[in-house]
Amino acid sequence: MSAPRSAGAVTEPAPDQHDTLRIAFVGAVDHGKSTLLGRLLYDLGAISEDRLQTSIEDGGLAFLLDGLSEERAHLFTLDTAQAVVDTPARRYVFIDVPGHVELLKNMVTGASRADLGVVVLAADVAKAVEQTRRHLRVLELLGVTTVVCAVTKMDMAGYDSEVFGAIAAHVAELAAECGLELAAAVPVSAVEGRNITSGPTAELSWYEGSCLMGTLDGLSVRRGTSALPRFVVQAMVGGPGGRRAAGRVESGTIRLGQVLTDGTGPGWTVRAIERFGEPALAEARAGDSVGLDLDGAEAAPGTVLAPPDQQPARGRIWRTRVLSTAAAPIVEGAPCTVRYAVTAVAARVEHIGRRWNSATMAELGRSEAVRNTEFAEVRLALLSPAAADDIRSCAPLGRFMLCDDQGRALALGVIDHVTDQEEPQ
Repeated sequence: MSAPRSAGAVTEPAPDQHDTLRIAFVGAVDHGKSTLLGRLLYDLGAISEDRLQTSIEDGGLAFLLDGLSEERAHLFTLDTAQAVVDTPARRYVFIDVPGHVELLKNMVTGASRADLGVVVLAADVAKAVEQTRRHLRVLELLGVTTVVCAVTKMDMAGYDSEVFGAIAAHVAELAAECGLELAAAVPVSAVEGRNITSGPTAELSWYEGSCLMGTLDGLSVRRGTSALPRFVVQAMVGGPGGRRAAGRVESGTIRLGQVLTDGTGPGWTVRAIERFGEPALAEARAGDSVGLDLDGAEAAPGTVLAPPDQQPARGRIWRTRVLSTAAAPIVEGAPCTVRYAVTAVAARVEHIGRRWNSATMAELGRSEAVRNTEFAEVRLALLSPAAADDIRSCAPLGRFMLCDDQGRALALGVIDHVTDQEEPQ
């Protein structure tokens, strides 16, 4: 069977180098994810020859991204590691996230701002293991819409086109089940450096697509952020006559002269957009941390500012879906804290609805508790109304971390609906 052609063909000009693409590399333990990232960084010139040699002596290319001595001792990625690389196409932030199920919370944290997922699956494994399935579910829950499959260890499969084709078809099926688009499947060998930043080589003459970096450069990704302008205030800074609302543009674009409101009044005009040490800006885009002069008005930390006609929903009852990431169960009636954007809201777990196994999505029976690695529909009752978006409208204000009343993380959550109306149990 011949391998499928890469779906990552260029359909429009690639963004300039100021465009940043955040990519979460996910994969089960021993599938070669960290080794692939190490090779990728070396081939892109982000790693020196001396650093490469030290890493190889310490245990291999995988250690190029390891920064903790504990990781070396336990031989797996304990926490997320990131590397920023500028290429002629764009700026990349490569995120190496843990593969162990015990470190699901770390995986969620690392991938929480990813625009794209690269799912790493070894050619010497016939099908995706449970953790790979769970990773796809997490990416979808975080608002990622597009994934690329890197089929690693092709050298161990003799660069067999049929092995690659079977894995690519299998991952395409899994991605579709999770509501994700598989943009491309790329065969690679990190150890031998095949088809990563150049290629394909003679061993992969049957492959008609681009190398891994060529595929990534050619993708035009639908980001999880939306066009809805959302600015979240972190603090008021400056003195009398020069106060600014300092914060982050979570989505969309904030422009000079635009009117923004917190939903309680007519709003304020943006008189200036400033970033420390730089000339005044005409606009600020998603991801920018800036200061806004809002007609001299004050805005409390945690306030969500948006145009009057594009306001987020505001309500006390949130219908959500959560993925439990902690050993402690989430229990009906328990007090909790919802942390999202830059604010925290006190709440109560009002009702637990349907639950699923996060790897297989097999539905579980009725329970008053959500346990580690389970997905569940959860209705939260906030102590006071708060502004938020559903996950489909605006991912940055549609996802949150659910914590217990002591601040310990319990679950990743996404918002499906916000209302003030009480709902039946």
